[in-house]
Amino acid sequence: MPRDVLQRNLRDEKDETYYMEPETGKERKEISLCNVTCPNGSADDRSDIPPDGGLTAWLIIVACFFLNFNAIGISYSFGVYQAHYFLREFPNSSAEVISLIGATCLAATLGMSVLVGRWIEVYGVKRMTIIGSVVFSGSLVAAGFCRSIPSLIITQGFLSGIGAGILYIPAIIAPLAWFSKKRSLVLGISSAGSGVGGICYSFLTRLVITKLSYQWALWITACISAFLNAVAIILIKSRSTRTHINRGSFRDAFKVLKDPKYFIPFFYVPTYAQTQLRATPLTGSILVAVMDLGVCMGRILVGRIADSWIGTMNAIGISMAISGLCQLFLWLPASESSGLLYVFSFVYGFFGGSIGLLPAILSRIYDAERLPSITGLFYSSELPGQMAGGPIAGTIFSKGNGNWSPVIIYSAMTMFFGSILILGTRFQVERRIFVSV
Repeated sequence: MPRDVLQRNLRDEKDETYYMEPETGKERKEISLCNVTCPNGSADDRSDIPPDGGLTAWLIIVACFFLNFNAIGISYSFGVYQAHYFLREFPNSSAEVISLIGATCLAATLGMSVLVGRWIEVYGVKRMTIIGSVVFSGSLVAAGFCRSIPSLIITQGFLSGIGAGILYIPAIIAPLAWFSKKRSLVLGISSAGSGVGGICYSFLTRLVITKLSYQWALWITACISAFLNAVAIILIKSRSTRTHINRGSFRDAFKVLKDPKYFIPFFYVPTYAQTQLRATPLTGSILVAVMDLGVCMGRILVGRIADSWIGTMNAIGISMAISGLCQLFLWLPASESSGLLYVFSFVYGFFGGSIGLLPAILSRIYDAERLPSITGLFYSSELPGQMAGGPIAGTIFSKGNGNWSPVIIYSAMTMFFGSILILGTRFQVERRIFVSV
């Protein structure tokens, strides 16, 4: 007689399936790992279950924190370089041309993702981290010898983006093999390194540019990143594991979970402060640091809330909507209030940074063996939007004759659009409103 299956709700973090035994009428629990069923969670397959803690697992998180600190933290601080290039170093270049440096870096980072994901499956995270560190630090050293925008686009943009892309995917993948129940939280902690890195590199970059030059800022950044990446290389390691596969309606989720033009405020807030509020370059650096502080705190707290109460998809969708609203209600009227701009910077970083939790959703859809390739493909699919985001905002600014309102509205609308996609997918998975998903 066939058994009636009572499948677990998708919001439950445990990979459990409950069967009703027709002979006894009692429930029987089974734990399913990669299509292999282990009745009552037999000990023979417990080695496949992520440990969800322990010294080694948390050292992996430290390693990934350092990788995010460098690979993404430096991108978060690019607004300091952009303001310096636009207002002082290359005043005859347009905002959209200068923004190509940051946009090219992001495009290369995302474009490498699909290749790096596959390479991790073949060579492991440690080897890829070594290669990424060499390329990343070497590109920053080369950028320090550049004296023109085109050469900076190649070195500080394209080559450093390739290095960042090789570092970024291991920083996402490694924690997922060591944690299952706390995935949103540990991803929040490790990806908070990008916010801390943005804070540190923003102040460091401004200090060195003021005292020396942007060339020395690039060289010193290269040395610091090389050291921290070396520590990460020592700590990071792969772990062979099998995890559950939840496909069904989640298949379509992969098609629409796209990252909007999230970096626009990071690139343009320093320039906005100096042109609208007549602020000093140091103020622009502080604003970026405040935004990065929000990212750091938001990813940890939102990750904790996602794991414990409302679910990852709910948390990301709501946070993205709030980040769009804060641009309209805090950034748009901030032209006469530096205090309001500080508030906006923190709030946007806090809620917008939740985008870094998206891999936690992918880890619930695909098995661990395919997760590196899938994650790489996912981030590569963001390439067109991220590549175009900064230059489009720069073009809007130039065509508006210094009017920032269209740029802010454009940036806000992209976040609203991303929120609609996330929440729309969430309701495909679970139509009930007050359910953790």
